[in-house]
Amino acid sequence: MKCLYYPGCSQKASSISYEKSFLTIARALGIEIIELDDWNCCGTTVTISVNEILSHTLSARNLAIAEPYNLPVVAPCPSCYISLNKVNKLYKEKSFLVDKINASLNEGGLKYNGKVRVYNILDFLVNFVGADKISQKVVKPLKNIKIAPYYGCQIVNPYATGDDNDNPRNLEKIIEVLGAVPVDFPYRTMCCGGSLMFTRKPQAEQMSNIILKSISHAGADMVATPCGLCQINLNLAEKTSNQYSGSRISLPVLNIAQLISAAFGLEKSDAIENFRKTEKSLTEVM
Repeated sequence: MKCLYYPGCSQKASSISYEKSFLTIARALGIEIIELDDWNCCGTTVTISVNEILSHTLSARNLAIAEPYNLPVVAPCPSCYISLNKVNKLYKEKSFLVDKINASLNEGGLKYNGKVRVYNILDFLVNFVGADKISQKVVKPLKNIKIAPYYGCQIVNPYATGDDNDNPRNLEKIIEVLGAVPVDFPYRTMCCGGSLMFTRKPQAEQMSNIILKSISHAGADMVATPCGLCQINLNLAEKTSNQYSGSRISLPVLNIAQLISAAFGLEKSDAIENFRKTEKSLTEVM
């Protein structure tokens, strides 16, 4: 199995641990990951808010470079994934914007025909790799660990494919094959505040804390998310939880690749090891 990997900016910077874990589990699953050559920023967030054509062209450039490989692309960052898939939708619908995008690509000697299949991390793991194959690689089952499946808002965006956007289940499927118990809670697809953490920090902190409090009330031992930015924001929310929730909420937040890597026995997770030690101590007492 082969797949092109589009890291985007975050996988090389703030979410470098996500990239490390993703590449680790891909090797364990026997998937040849080829990083897209000469990739560029997908044009998300800031760019699309000031120049829509430039944003779409940046994503289209990546897709144009990928198209000759005739391989699917996996984009672990949900925001990058949405940017790429949005361009695919424009091409499929023959939007009037496509002519402008093509004109820009042509200036760089590139052409895109709208043929690249793009996967988000959960769609990739469940529908490309397969839950059964993931299950076969588990050597340290996450037995009795209650995990909150926090999707965030991007991976269930209307431009996303591969799951039910109104009631997604891919994250729960992965948690279950790892031997853990998915915990339901009302805000699993609510926005964590995203990049507002840099521009409207109090509002973003409040949004993240609403989610964290909901997860805590649901009785989860930890959180798993497919989004590196969500992981950062929920981890930061722990520091302000006393201010917004009236008490300190301390819950480990792992990205989905870290969680799988721990269950595969490929990467140490202090959060999981501490849970196992606690569970063993309680069992001995009882």
